[in-house]
Amino acid sequence: MLLLMRKRVGTVVIKVFAFFLILGFGAWGVQDMLGYQVGGGGAVAEVGDVKLGPQEIYTDVYAEVNRMRRMFGNTFNIDQARQLGVIDGVVQRKVNAAATQQGAADLGIAIGDAQIRAAIVAEPMFKGLAGNFDRTRFQELLSSNGLTEAGYVASIRNDLASRQLTESVGSGAVAPARWVDAVMRYREETRSIDSVFVADKDQTAIPEPSDADARKYFKDNEKVYTAPEYRTVTFVRLDAKDLAKETDVAEDDMRKSYDDRADEFTKLEKRKIQQMLTDSEDKAKQAAAQLAEGKTFLAVAKAVAGQEEAQVELGEITKGDMLPDLAEAAFALPEGGISKPLKSALGWHLLKVTAISPGGTKPYDEVKAQVKDDLALEKALDAIFDLSNRLEDQLGGGGTVEEAAAALDLKVEKLSGIDQQGNDATGTAVAGLPAKRTFLATVFATEAGEDSAMTEAGEDGFFVLRIDKVTKPTLRPFEAVKAKVIDDWKAAQRADAAKTLATTIKSFADGGQKLAEGAATWSLTVEPHKALRRDGLGVSQDIGDALTADIFKLKLGKVAFQRVREGYRVAVLTRVTPADTSKTDKRKEIMATLAEALREDIASQLTAALRESVGVSVNQAAIEALFGERAQQQQQQY
Repeated sequence: MLLLMRKRVGTVVIKVFAFFLILGFGAWGVQDMLGYQVGGGGAVAEVGDVKLGPQEIYTDVYAEVNRMRRMFGNTFNIDQARQLGVIDGVVQRKVNAAATQQGAADLGIAIGDAQIRAAIVAEPMFKGLAGNFDRTRFQELLSSNGLTEAGYVASIRNDLASRQLTESVGSGAVAPARWVDAVMRYREETRSIDSVFVADKDQTAIPEPSDADARKYFKDNEKVYTAPEYRTVTFVRLDAKDLAKETDVAEDDMRKSYDDRADEFTKLEKRKIQQMLTDSEDKAKQAAAQLAEGKTFLAVAKAVAGQEEAQVELGEITKGDMLPDLAEAAFALPEGGISKPLKSALGWHLLKVTAISPGGTKPYDEVKAQVKDDLALEKALDAIFDLSNRLEDQLGGGGTVEEAAAALDLKVEKLSGIDQQGNDATGTAVAGLPAKRTFLATVFATEAGEDSAMTEAGEDGFFVLRIDKVTKPTLRPFEAVKAKVIDDWKAAQRADAAKTLATTIKSFADGGQKLAEGAATWSLTVEPHKALRRDGLGVSQDIGDALTADIFKLKLGKVAFQRVREGYRVAVLTRVTPADTSKTDKRKEIMATLAEALREDIASQLTAALRESVGVSVNQAAIEALFGERAQQQQQQY
């Protein structure tokens, strides 16, 4: 229920719950709750003077586990996470961060408050509906994740300092020209082929199988003809969106919500601004005079201030993004207007407004429906959270799913049979399942005759289910699938015949004869394909990746074939076109890619050096205490 608890974190009920939960931690000890004893090894890792405690490692690991559960289902557990290297990955990531932070501190790298503010304001998860930074949302998200503002700011400061260190070290990385040439020759080479397609369906001389042939094929491919495990399910779903449709919202509440959310409905004015920066008032006045004569801003900036276009363009910004000394003047100018010389701590500025995107607040009537829907959903979430607890109480008191649903006037739904892919016995996908992936994982993790736990269906609901019957995978009778077996046998024979013909064509062309000379004999059409690329661009699905890879291994005039779709394509290499290494755009692209790879490698080497410099020790016993078998057993007791 964590998602709904987070949504309701501001309510009195959850605050009271959190209070008693904290008291419980205080009484029992956080380490005991985590299956970790302080005397069992202390810090999980020591990086120089920094000790990484069990709590932060535990929190980060389970954040990763919960993220992976959204991909793999609720049955994904800590043992699977360990096998996938999640625990080691989290520990090493925290160690690397601590090492680079100490390295940045030793070098005196300091991050200003303005940089931190810019990073926080730019974070998408802190933006309101209007796309602006929403301080209320910022504080709620920190609170719901157990973070303080000071702690979050400190972590951002450390991250920015570390990033500045690693990025500055690798900022000058440039790929040597011979590297660029080699990669370009490899990537940009193109090849042309002539090919024929041998389709399975054209192999018509296939006899009917004997009964013995059909039965042998059936036996050899029993998995194909085995019905999957099916489960009969009874379930009750709670959906806040459905409940919200029946929830009334008072006009006064909507008005108050609109006022409280004014920032979300307010769009700040933005302007595209060009800036010329000089080191003296005289130069600024000289530039202003040239602008008054009709010269372009970019031309004057280059001549007087030595600035290129990229340095002049500030992009689209709000008033708050500018220095206070410049903001009032910049946002008082009309579109196309140019300021007088302005002084700041950085020097003398001339500003030009090239475009204006007006701001404003959406009127109440325009967003009334949205406000109403949001309030209705909020009320429904409160109600459904309470309803889920009442449903759990009914089930916990010994009631069946049907009895519990009847007591609360809830609908009971049944599935006569569903497999792990969400299909019924006819192979048709079952529609309308709550949180399909989670639902299916729960269905197949619950024992026959048992009720599942109350399970979240996304962020806005729950479901609880009972497994009424489990039908194990069963081999279907031969007679029941005989028609399909015969069709499958014929399809396999046609594929074999197509492969045999493709092999014959390859031998023919490899012998030096033109593909076109034999095409008529085989009733095939030769198709030319030009400018095939190694990376697959320009390659159609009729050729495919596997054949493309083979084509780039061939010598001129040689042949390859691969299965493509429902047949085989045979290709003869007719031309190799070397890369044009003079293409500027491609050179820049490859140069940038190689430079980025170099920067990453340098950053990795720097991190390794910093680790060695400060000294790193990882306490495997502490990790085992946190995530080992004993820890899991202790956790299950609470």
